[in-house]
Parts: sequence; C-alpha cells; structure tokens
Amino acid sequence: MKYVLGNNFVSYFVSYILNIPLVTYKSLETLDRNHGEDSIPPSLIGTCRTLFSECSVTEYERFYDDRGKCTSNRPKNFHKLYCLYTRGKTNVENSYLKQLEKYQKYVSINGKGPEESYELLFDKIKETVNKSRIDKPLLKLDTNGKLIFSDEEVKFDRLISTINLADLVDLDSSTKIRQSIVENNNLDGFHLPHNDKFIYICDLKSSEDKILSGIYKQVLATGRPYFRKTYVGDKVFYDCMRNIYEDKIEGNDVIEYVETTQISDNLDIKKVMGIDMVGKFAQWKEGVNLETIYNDCQELKEFYESSEKNHKKVF
Repeated sequence: MKYVLGNNFVSYFVSYILNIPLVTYKSLETLDRNHGEDSIPPSLIGTCRTLFSECSVTEYERFYDDRGKCTSNRPKNFHKLYCLYTRGKTNVENSYLKQLEKYQKYVSINGKGPEESYELLFDKIKETVNKSRIDKPLLKLDTNGKLIFSDEEVKFDRLISTINLADLVDLDSSTKIRQSIVENNNLDGFHLPHNDKFIYICDLKSSEDKILSGIYKQVLATGRPYFRKTYVGDKVFYDCMRNIYEDKIEGNDVIEYVETTQISDNLDIKKVMGIDMVGKFAQWKEGVNLETIYNDCQELKEFYESSEKNHKKVF
C-alpha cells in the first residue's frame, strides 16, 4: 500500500494528484510555506479547470526598495545584495531568482488574487483527500515498511514524506534515516543548513502602503529590517532575517509574529531509506513551488506505475 505522510498543503496536493491515502502528521505550520508562495503557477491551470469553471492566467507586479531608493524597475545587481542577505551567498538557483522578477504570473480562480485562489484550490482538494485520510496520532516509523500507531501497525510498500526532515528523523527510533542523511550529504552531524527567519503580520494602516498596495503585490527590499513585504487584503506580511522589536512596522500595527526557517544551502533530497521526499522542508530545497511539486508527482507516478508493471523477483 502507498501513503503520503504530512498535514500541510504539499501532503494534500500529492495525495490528490497521485490518488494515494494521506496519513496526517503535523510538523509544519502554514507560514513555513512548505509549498513555496501561496500562488498557483500557470502550468497548473489544467488541474484547476477540473475543479473550477472560471480560471485564467494573470499576473501581479513587484516594487523595489534598494537601500532607500524606491523604483518600479529592478535595480542592477539588486539580486546579489538580496540573495546575500537572505541566503548568505550570491550564487543561488534560478528558481529562487524568479521570485525577484518584476512580474509574477499565476492562476486566478473566480477572478480572485493569488492567495485567495490558492485557498480555493486547497479547500477543494481537502474535500476529496479527507474522505480517505488516516487521522490519528502516529508514534513511530519503521524503515522496514511500517507506520506504528497506538492501536495498530500499518504496512506500506511506498511512502511519500512531506514533513520537516528533522521531524522525519525523530519518528525513526533506529536512527537509520539520520545516518543516511548525514552520510549521503556530507554533513558535519545532523545540522541542516539554514538561517532563522521571522514573519510579521501587520494591519495595513500606513497611507504610503495603502497607495502601494493598490498598484503592487510585493515590495522587495535591501537595506531594510525586512527583505520582502506582501500585501494581502488589509494585511501586510513582512519577511525578515532578524527580529523587529517594535509594535509597528512603517506605521503598520503588528498583530502576529512567527518564527520559521530560511534554507541557506539546498540538499535536494529525493529519497531516504526508500522513502520519497516532496516539499521544501522534506527535500530541504528552497526553490520549491506547486509546479516543482506537481512535476515530482508525475515522476513518482511514472516510477510507481512502471515498478508495478515490472514486478519481478530478482535472486
């Protein structure tokens, strides 16, 4: 039997696309964004059209704040300073650099913006997946092919993990998964390359931000306490690499604060001890979005179907 492990959008999406039951296991929060940004890539419009009658590809626009100099066009070498601040290096993957482009295309559902469209898709997918999910506390994972609950043990032939890599390691009491990750990625102990990241959610109060939010979706910044701010309805989301010890940010009242993780170096782990990995924190790969997740699903689907058709014992 095949299962997907997790309780985040990636787990639901993989379960839906591959039609594999979901075993819920909470290890990531919504704002960890295991799936990347809350936006549906244009390549998934076909999937959206199977669920919604009104779907179209549109785009939003970004604004730039380069050490206090504001412009609607991306400044020269802006990306180098931005990547140095957020990743600690200037040589990063192309998928990360795409997040800095002037325009970002996305699938709009029922004429909604990127976040609302994403939520509509997520809610519809959850309706289907929840009909067959296993929702009870998981105690351990046996790499020999067993999920161990308090009341039963469930055998699996294939398992797809979408949970945080560190939490997957904790589920395995044999430490085989930990050892495999360390040895195959040349790590100095089980130290996953990362920096701390902080997200502040504010009420949209500033008159300047109200004007900007009517034109732009995001402001990318260097030389500020934050590196990105995103306008979502009447809220402003600030992504920061350090804490901001204030009740207001640029005149916007702070209403929520979350600590999360910025991956500094990609491990890009596809499989550990026979377990397939999908999602930003499962693969430990920063440049993950719904398009890369969908492509991973198609590869797994082809692999699973091929292995079933050629199921032969080798002696």
